[in-house]
Amino acid sequence: MTVSRDIGVPRQRVWDVLADGWLYANWVVGASRIRAVDENWPEPGTRICHSVGPWPLVINDETVSERSVPPEELVLRASIWPAGDARITMRLTDIPDGCRVEMDEVAIAGPPKLLPRPVQAALFAPRNRECLWRLANIAEHRQPSEVN
Repeated sequence: MTVSRDIGVPRQRVWDVLADGWLYANWVVGASRIRAVDENWPEPGTRICHSVGPWPLVINDETVSERSVPPEELVLRASIWPAGDARITMRLTDIPDGCRVEMDEVAIAGPPKLLPRPVQAALFAPRNRECLWRLANIAEHRQPSEVN
């Protein structure tokens, strides 16, 4: 299941938020801090080292960029031990007065992969809607100079 949100800024401005790995914990639900971001993020193969969970019970993991087509598509492989891995696809398209962001997430490793896709969608959708709300808030309210 894909969730989407219309955001009232140009697509490039939303892409700039996605392309700033240091902002990842600001819009990704569950990410609590960023430990490192590869220099060429989000080029394919680069990664964001992050932690998930509340302190002091944080788990260190990473998200790897699998595909990056600025400013149209970003495909990520997120690891969260011991739950497994997920593939997250972010697609940006122009609409009048802004852009539409679509977010799709599917489990690709670990126990959640055993769940049927509709069950995965039901589990991921509320979290992903919140992620898009946060992404929109950053893109719409930060000054362009603050995003890069």
